[in-house]
Amino acid sequence: MVYNITPGRLSIFNAIFVLLLWHVLSENFGRSLLIPILVLLIAVGIASIRFKFKIMDEQLVYEILYFSKSIIKKEIYPSQIIQLKFIRVGWAKKAAIIEIDKGINIRLAVLEPPTAYEHLLKFAEKHDISILKTRDYLILEKMK
Repeated sequence: MVYNITPGRLSIFNAIFVLLLWHVLSENFGRSLLIPILVLLIAVGIASIRFKFKIMDEQLVYEILYFSKSIIKKEIYPSQIIQLKFIRVGWAKKAAIIEIDKGINIRLAVLEPPTAYEHLLKFAEKHDISILKTRDYLILEKMK
C-alpha cells in the first residue's frame, strides 16, 4: 500500500524562505524582474518535493521524489528494523518511528491516510518486530 507523507514544516519553511529572500533581494537589487522570477523558481522547486511510504509484504520503502522523479529510495527489510515506536505528535496526531539497525531512524509523523499506522502495526506483528506504544499513543487509540 502506498501512503503520502505531507510535511507541514516544509511548506512553512518554503513560505518563510520566499518572504525573507524577497525582502533581502528587493532591498539590494531594487525592481529588477530577474530576482522575483528566480525566487519563484526556487519556491516551486522546494514545493515540488514529495515523500512516499510503501508498506509491502516483505519490506518497507521510503522514497523522496522531486517532480515525480525518485531522488532517494530506501528499502527497509524486517531484519534491519530494531523497533517500531508509536508516539503522539501535536495535539491529536499519531506518528511512528522506525528504528533501524545501521542507519538513520525514519520518523513517520504525517502519513495520509491515517490507516497507515494500523497497516504498519500489522506489518510489525507479522514479522515479529518489537513494538513500543507510548502512553499518549494508547490514549489516542482509545479516543478513536
